[in-house]
Parts: sequence; structure tokens; C-alpha cells
Amino acid sequence: MSVLSWAFTVAWFTLWMLMLYLTNEMKLKFTDAAAIVNVFAGVSAIGHLGMQFLVDAFIGHFWMLCLSTLAFSFGFGFLAISASPILSGGGQKGLFYVALTVISVGIFGRSISLGVFTEEQLEDSGNKGNPAMLTSFVVGNVGNFVFPLLAAIALPQISPWFILAMLVFLSGACSYKREKPVGSPLTTVLRVFAASASKMSCRYPNNSTQLYEQTECDPDMKPHTSSLRCLDKAAMILQTESLEQQRKNRWRLCRVTEVEQTKSVVRTVPLFTTSLISGIVFSLGNTFFLEQANNLDSKFGSWNLPLPLLLLFSEAARLGSRELCVMAAKRNGLGHESPKQTKTPYGIPVSIILSIFCCAIAAHVESRRLKVVRTQGLLNETVPMSVFWLLPQYILLGSITGIYENSFALYLEETVPEELSQYMVLFNVGLCGVGIMSNIALVSVVGRVSGGRWFQDTIDKSRLDNYYWVLTVLSMFNLLLYFSVTYRYTMCYKKDSAAQENDRQTIGFCVL
Repeated sequence: MSVLSWAFTVAWFTLWMLMLYLTNEMKLKFTDAAAIVNVFAGVSAIGHLGMQFLVDAFIGHFWMLCLSTLAFSFGFGFLAISASPILSGGGQKGLFYVALTVISVGIFGRSISLGVFTEEQLEDSGNKGNPAMLTSFVVGNVGNFVFPLLAAIALPQISPWFILAMLVFLSGACSYKREKPVGSPLTTVLRVFAASASKMSCRYPNNSTQLYEQTECDPDMKPHTSSLRCLDKAAMILQTESLEQQRKNRWRLCRVTEVEQTKSVVRTVPLFTTSLISGIVFSLGNTFFLEQANNLDSKFGSWNLPLPLLLLFSEAARLGSRELCVMAAKRNGLGHESPKQTKTPYGIPVSIILSIFCCAIAAHVESRRLKVVRTQGLLNETVPMSVFWLLPQYILLGSITGIYENSFALYLEETVPEELSQYMVLFNVGLCGVGIMSNIALVSVVGRVSGGRWFQDTIDKSRLDNYYWVLTVLSMFNLLLYFSVTYRYTMCYKKDSAAQENDRQTIGFCVL
């Protein structure tokens, strides 16, 4: 498993350099190259939700890892062929796009299954305290931090690494603990939507006593809430059929608990709208930021530093910020002092505020770089300005990603059922992917509004600093959007709490 993790990490750092391959080797305009990278990254993020359903319902984590490793092997093989002089013209571009599509499948499997499958092996009773397993786990994590430096190797050498990694992984197939697919909890949400839609013409029930629930031997029952009444129809008992007949069709009649689980999922969706603008900011790291770095001096003394070193700093900031979020959550006693629905994801506004600073700093650095370009007449040449000027924006971008991801994960653990929280995390990842691809439309709109002056053939002729200021303003708007959404969510929670309290008082009065 460690060798798989290493191979995936090398692939990740190599794909981070895709922007430079498109501009330097394929001679694309930097905005066109950024559009290709954004589509690839966006599709890779959006597909996670569907792939998670496939893993839970049908194939399991072991076979997903096999499929993803094969996809990486073939994808990088196709990528290597497309980069060779064997092909040219349309055939080269066609194979290049096929390679990126196949690699996306590998990214799905790696993100969804590698961590879970590794934890399953460590939690196996036969491996608890096993020094060999613990050593392998430690070595794998250390390797994930050091091994990325090997991402500078050529593309033709990566595909054989994946083939070797898969052979090593399969050599221990007989000893792996495998969990059989038991079905996806996402089916519950789909059943509630289907059942409520089938009763759309029916009148709303007068009170919660007309709704179906199984009270026997169920410790996870959830009380009925008054919001999102349209979903209550999924649990409404029809008078035209017997209860036994309706209970046989779970796509026509759902329990109140299942309806409330679905409501908790739907209530979190408005907060995800902040992911769209955040996704646009996330897209800068491997597109425009990287293009800036490619035009700066990367020497440190007599050493010529590889550009993936910037990603290493960004990744270190991401991991560090995640740990800080976990420590802050433990210190605040998250999940123990108050009901779940009252929890506020404070890390999300912090990450949005940091994105404002990140875009503003990037604008200042780019303004300085363009000033040097103009004063010294260095069009399409290396600017005598250290690449370390970009470190603050890369470190901030890594911190933003870590805080945002971890805050959302902690918030969803507190607000939606445990079995659905992973799906909602992936749904948020998918919305970030939509945001990443939205960067293409935003660049197009801003380019037209500016009369084409802000985005030209090269980065030295363009005005990326102005575009970064636009993203700064958008991030400010995103912060206002967050506060408006959370305010409305808090009001809905208070309304539901008051309605539940009235129901309890009414029931107590009737009993008396």
C-alpha cells in the first residue's frame, strides 16, 4: 500500500506541472492552457460522488484501487506517447485528452479508497500492534512527504512505476482484509425524494401523527421538524391503501427518521454555495500562479530549484492548517457541549478571509513583476526576481485549502447522519470542482469587459494583477454570502426547535 501511495504522489506532483507542459511544449496560449487544466481538475473533483456510490454499492475499495492503478498506468502511458514525436496534430491532441480522462478515473479511486483501505488493514484484529504493519504505515507517510521530489522524472518513466506498484500491491492480495459492498446510504436520500415526488398531488398532513415511523428497537430515531414540509409527504400514510401494502414499497413510503436525515442533508446545501467562489481561488495554484513562477528566477545560490518545491510548501501548509483545525475543535469541545444543529463552521469564514489576503498579495506580487518586465524590457524572458516572492500566496493557498476542507468535514459530521457525511464532503468537493471550471467563464467575461487587455497571448503582456483584484472582491462577496446563509440557517433551526417544543407541550396537555 505504501508503494501505491508513493506512485500516486509522484503522479499528483507531475500533473501539477501540466500547465507548463501545455504552454512550453504544446505552445498554447496561457489562458487556453489554464482552461484545459481547470476542466481536468474540475471533472476529477466532480466525479468523486458518483465513484463513492459505485464503491459502496458494488465493487468495494480493493477493486477500486486495482482499477485506479490500471487507469493511472494506461493514462500516463497515453500521456507519454502523446508527448513523443511519434504523433502530431490532431492525433497527438486526441490521445492527450484521452489520457487526461483515464487519469481522472485513477484520481477518483486514489482519493476515495486508498486511505479507507489502509485504515481497514490497520484496524484488522490480526494486525493490531503488528510492527511490520505499523512500520509500513510510518514509512508510507514519510515517503509521501519526501517522495514528491522524484516528480521531476520524465513522463515515460512514470507509467512503469505504476505497473510495478500494482504488482507489489497485488502480491499481498490474499492477506488483505476486504469489506464487501453493503449498499450506499445515498439510496435513502433518493428514496425520500422519489416517495415525496410520487405524492406531490396529495395534501400536506395536518400533524406528525399522520406520518409513518417505526418506533420499536430503533435508537437512532429523529424527531419531526416543520421545515421542508414537501419532504414530509414521503412519510405520509395514504388512506387509499393498507399500511402493510405501503410498507412493502420502500420507494413509496419512508420513515420520519429517513425524511429527517434527508432534511439535514438538504439544509446544508445553501452553505455549499460558498464553495463555488472558493473553487475559483483554489484553481490559481496550478495555473496562473505556476505560470508566474515559470517566469521568475528559481535559483537559490548555485542551485536551480525545481518548481514542485512550491507545491511542497503549499502541501505542508495544508497539512499544518488541518492539524490546527483539529486541535481547535478538540479544545472547543466540538460535538459535546451543545446540540448538533447549533454548530457553526467558523473555519469556513477564516478560510474565506485568508483567500482575500491571498488574492490581494498575489495582485501586489504580480504588479511588482510586471513593473520589472516593463522597466527592463524583458518580454518572454526570465524576470530577475526570486520565485520565493510567490511563497506567501502558495502558503496561504495551502492553508486555505486545509482549513476549508477540514472545517466542512467537521461541520458535516455534526449536522448530517454519520453514514451520509462522507457523501456530503464529496458533494462539496464536486461543487469546488464546478467552481474551478467556473474560472474559465470568469476569465472569458473579464477578458471581454477589459477589451482583451487583461488576457493576451503571454503572461508578460497580460494584467493578471487586475484579475487577482477581481478575485479579491469576489472573495469579499463570498464572505457576505456565508454570513447570510448561516444567519438564515440559524433562524430555521430556532423555528424548528420552537415547533418541537410546542408539539411536546401539546402532547403533554392531551395526556393530562
